[in-house]
Amino acid sequence: MLSPEKQTLIYKKIKEDKYFRKEYLKHFFFRYCQYYFREYFSFWTPPALLKYYKALEEWRNVYFEWFRWCAKTTIAQMFLNYVIAYKLRRNIMWYSQTIDNAEENLTYVANSFIWDTDWGKRFVNDFGNLYYPETINRKGQKKIKRLDKFVTENDCYVRAMSLGTSPRGKNYTAPDGKFRPDLLIFDDVDTIASTQSQKKIDKNFEFMLNEVLWGTTSNTQIIFLWNTIYEDWLVPRFREHIKWDKSREVIFLPIYDDYGKIIRDRFVETDEEAMEKNKFITEWNKKYTSLQSERRRLWSISFEQNYLLKPFVQGMHIITRDMIQRFRWSEDMKFDTIQIWVDPAVSEKQGTDYFAITVVWFKWENRYTLECIALQGRDKNIKNACQIVKQLYIKWKANRVVVETVAFQQVLKTIFMNMWMATKEVKTHKDKTTRLMEKQFLFENLKVYFAQNPWCDLLVEELLSFPNVEHDDRVDSMLMALTDKWKKFFISTIW
Repeated sequence: MLSPEKQTLIYKKIKEDKYFRKEYLKHFFFRYCQYYFREYFSFWTPPALLKYYKALEEWRNVYFEWFRWCAKTTIAQMFLNYVIAYKLRRNIMWYSQTIDNAEENLTYVANSFIWDTDWGKRFVNDFGNLYYPETINRKGQKKIKRLDKFVTENDCYVRAMSLGTSPRGKNYTAPDGKFRPDLLIFDDVDTIASTQSQKKIDKNFEFMLNEVLWGTTSNTQIIFLWNTIYEDWLVPRFREHIKWDKSREVIFLPIYDDYGKIIRDRFVETDEEAMEKNKFITEWNKKYTSLQSERRRLWSISFEQNYLLKPFVQGMHIITRDMIQRFRWSEDMKFDTIQIWVDPAVSEKQGTDYFAITVVWFKWENRYTLECIALQGRDKNIKNACQIVKQLYIKWKANRVVVETVAFQQVLKTIFMNMWMATKEVKTHKDKTTRLMEKQFLFENLKVYFAQNPWCDLLVEELLSFPNVEHDDRVDSMLMALTDKWKKFFISTIW
């Protein structure tokens, strides 16, 4: 343990001496991240993540099974940046369920070398430009949109891979030698798409055993980053298979057992229950912790998407009343980004889906729902619905209309654009229940607000009853509004 004076001296040299900094941080991955990616360290780092950093630093094979949105993928991306910067791994493969997901992660890593960000500037200052896109010259660096593979200036090869593609035989020939795959990262391969049938689960498990574990060398480092969804899927099988392997670092934090009983020590359901149990406990390491506080501390835990949490049962609601935040709108409020989200339904028959329109104001990380209108019956005809959207667009001076497009509904995008409204179309690939579960953390962290008016009251009641509700179109249009705001838009000439 270094003395405070010694630590202060080291921190000073890290800050001031480029050559000392590079050599010192080579041996401390966590401190490397703190220096070059300091924007990610505005929150206290949970112990399990410190364990994750340490395992990577010691070049161990890591099996990390934890909550969604707990930064395990981000840390793996930073690790790629680290091993490439010091040329510690030469043939790297990033696996995801689909090639698109793998390419997204590779693109982020490539951009961390060149992109005009605070960490990019610090990195380039110390290591130089390690990657130049082929499509632009070296003086015109800009953000890369999508990559499936790339070779860095210091001869490290990185490739995007999909589940089922074997690493065998995919060697990289560099000027200084030939390199077999020496770093494999598997990120979220246990998904809805990969578990559609027992046959697919069996195939994926066989691939992991025969092609990954037995197709690598002793020098290959393997990192598994997975969320468990159901106990019968790929992740639990693989966890059971490697449980006696002492060479692998297993980071696994269960909360509930198969019967819904809490199995973690000193862990209870609610803040109130934890406070009651902690009344006469003075030692901090013996105090009880609540699931509610754990969710807040870890930014997000997706509801039902991880079997570590209580499973969803019929009659259970995803959003509860204590998660609903209200605000009172006034004409003095200054709006910076307002978007209108449309979930269309044009059939005029009674009992069919509503034509839902939600107006959302984005302020920092918060989403403020200003209005939510659901058109029924004859009010849903295209002409009337488009006029209402236009009226809301003018009323709130909106930046964009975002419309969900499926089949014939795609014509609405053209109509909105012809009415001089900036328009963006989106397509949803998941059911409403799953999408709301994934956004539950926004409500838990008090990032979603609803105006005090009758339109929002109806939305709130529908939200509290979901998924056990007859009509959920208001929820659907609001779900689209919970995604990140679209930053690019053309200037409308409607006003």
